[in-house]
Amino acid sequence: ARKTGGDIKFLENTMDAINSVSKNFAVESGDLITVIRRVGGVFEAAGGNVNELIALFTSVRATTRESAETISTGLRTIFTRIQRTDTVDQLKQLGIQLRDSQGQFVGAYEAVRRLSAGLSSLDPKDYRFSEIVESLGGFRQIGKVIPLIRQFTTAQDALNIAQSASGSVARDAAIAQQSLFQQAQKVGQEFKA
Repeated sequence: ARKTGGDIKFLENTMDAINSVSKNFAVESGDLITVIRRVGGVFEAAGGNVNELIALFTSVRATTRESAETISTGLRTIFTRIQRTDTVDQLKQLGIQLRDSQGQFVGAYEAVRRLSAGLSSLDPKDYRFSEIVESLGGFRQIGKVIPLIRQFTTAQDALNIAQSASGSVARDAAIAQQSLFQQAQKVGQEFKA
């Protein structure tokens, strides 16, 4: 909230992002709020921000159509495991660096971007791909890891929309009010007639 100019500005930006993403992708605003509530703390601790979380959730939700609660559980597991030293070392062997030059984790969104780019050349039938997916999500979350990695372009599109969503709630409210005003005018005209 401090980075965006305070609590109110942060809330406005977040609501604008939720509104815009839900209008442009196969994801409901209630689901975005659920994932923020359930995964936001873990994601922020992994170096992410709310727009990045919305984007990554959107890419998984658009592909799997699983419930927001199920996807949230999977993302919480993935963002915790992606920082493990053994996982980072395993990926380093494939040329995927998840730590910067100071040895710090690159952040959750950047890590998924690097995973997507690094694993794109690996056949999903390759045993290394299976090992990585399983180490990131375990047996129960494989269904979330694969779309998270394979559908990164959807996440990037959603992030772009979330970041450029400034004022979308206010615009939609103005449109709704204008429509309501027009309806009231028509009722008034009909009553006078």
